[in-house]
Amino acid sequence: MEVLGRISSTFENIKNTIKNRNLSEGLLNLKKDIQILNKELVMFGKENHDQYVRSLAMEGYITLLSVKTMPITLSDKKNILQESFDKLKPFALREECLFITLRIQNLLCYYLIQLDEVSLAKEILESMEDVYEKISKSLSENLYDAEDLFTTEPITKIKRVKPEKIDKIITNNVQMQAFLYNKLNLPEKYTLYNHTALRRQLDMKEGTPQDWALRTARLGNYFTYLNQLGKARYHLSAAYHVLRTCHDNCKLIPEEFVLQKADFEMHFLELSHHWVKYGLTLFKLSRKKILNRYFSNPTTKSNLWKTVNQNDLEERVVNVEKYEDDDVKDVVEKKGKGDGAAEKLYIFPSLNLKDIENRVPVEMICDIEEARKLFTFTHKWLMRARHFYDFEHHSAQYVSCSLQLAELYEHLAFFEKNIDNQYNIQKRRADVLEALNSLLKNCDSVMSVQIDVIKELSQVQLELMALNLQKLWREESQTNIFNLDADADSIINSLDSESNKTLTEKTLNTSSKNLFLRKMEAATLINGKLFRLSGQLDAKTPSQLSFATDILKN
Repeated sequence: MEVLGRISSTFENIKNTIKNRNLSEGLLNLKKDIQILNKELVMFGKENHDQYVRSLAMEGYITLLSVKTMPITLSDKKNILQESFDKLKPFALREECLFITLRIQNLLCYYLIQLDEVSLAKEILESMEDVYEKISKSLSENLYDAEDLFTTEPITKIKRVKPEKIDKIITNNVQMQAFLYNKLNLPEKYTLYNHTALRRQLDMKEGTPQDWALRTARLGNYFTYLNQLGKARYHLSAAYHVLRTCHDNCKLIPEEFVLQKADFEMHFLELSHHWVKYGLTLFKLSRKKILNRYFSNPTTKSNLWKTVNQNDLEERVVNVEKYEDDDVKDVVEKKGKGDGAAEKLYIFPSLNLKDIENRVPVEMICDIEEARKLFTFTHKWLMRARHFYDFEHHSAQYVSCSLQLAELYEHLAFFEKNIDNQYNIQKRRADVLEALNSLLKNCDSVMSVQIDVIKELSQVQLELMALNLQKLWREESQTNIFNLDADADSIINSLDSESNKTLTEKTLNTSSKNLFLRKMEAATLINGKLFRLSGQLDAKTPSQLSFATDILKN
């Protein structure tokens, strides 16, 4: 056709001008050719009703080219794309228009977000989800790229666009939707669409495995922030699996591995930080649940001067009924928007992660065996990160890792029943803090951090003192006979007598010493182990605030 010939010739001129647009007269020629071509396309569509949809698709492509190349304002670009999108949308599912409609929608929403018109961007992205769901495999194999329509050939002889290009543009739109929901502070939708985009990219093998692993690990870290530990573990495991597989495959090519070795180290370092945060969060949630249950039980409100049964106390605190977090066991069948397929949410069907997940604790910690397993796992990743830093060149990271290590020891001591083991764990915690404090003494710009470290050291010393008193009381309880009906007046007189002024092993009589130790045991045990911990239910973690201000005041 003569009209198609002119359209094709003008389009070639536009393409050549774009290649040489640095020429001074290039932009003027480009603008002139675009105006001419738009008029030709409008006339072509009006005069040939069977080619109307084709002409709309070509108009859309010219609009896309002009927006990308012409020096106009962002607001003008948005308006031009908006007009073209509204014109194409009624024909979005037509073979000629679908691909160009998706491309225009993608760029339009990008400009809308830049202009902070997030409500309109959200409306457009959500309105297109029904279109995504209607794109079947057969349809995606019969679509056209609007650029290929600028030819004199009949449409039946024009080549089809590859289905991968459709999948990629849909994935980009889903990813933009996730970004938008994050901007609007909608975490549930953000995580769903972010995961959907990651799953689509994994299935298409789009991008590099390293980039995919990092973005998946960051999503896992966000799940940790939301206390959704089942989803966090799954995504961190997926990131580790892909990154480890890529690392091992790269090692088979020594020349390639030498070039990427430093990058792999940084990737594993970031993953280490995410795993450490996961472990510490699981410890904190477990402790908080145990303490909440303990202090919400009215039968535990005992008289501080009454005899305390240590075994009974430990049973109340530690032997909490195990429970499964809803987020951990939540396997929901749902139709994922933006995907068009009914499937389980938040999984990557192409990855087998059961072996990796089984090595990572996820249920709430209720006893020392579970605590040791989580401690070992988290400690391994923390040491991997800590060994990467030195205080001279990475002081902030080194301090953060040291405080996390001290916090990890504190969590383990909480679940330990044996007093000697508790003491050894707290001593290691003290050693970490003392070493860090020694380094901080030589720095002038870290005064606030040093104060926090000193506060936490004071807390550890209180812990150690309480444990020493408990050990002393238990030793005495095994060798002395208690007179539970001892008369208070006689005890007071005994303590006030000349022979009992020093309160030493030789001068304190058995009955008064036993009662004194029992009272000291009750006070230190309740105040040291329960009252202090109750104040931390809503306080920050030790690595953020070593010793809560309210606790100090009390």
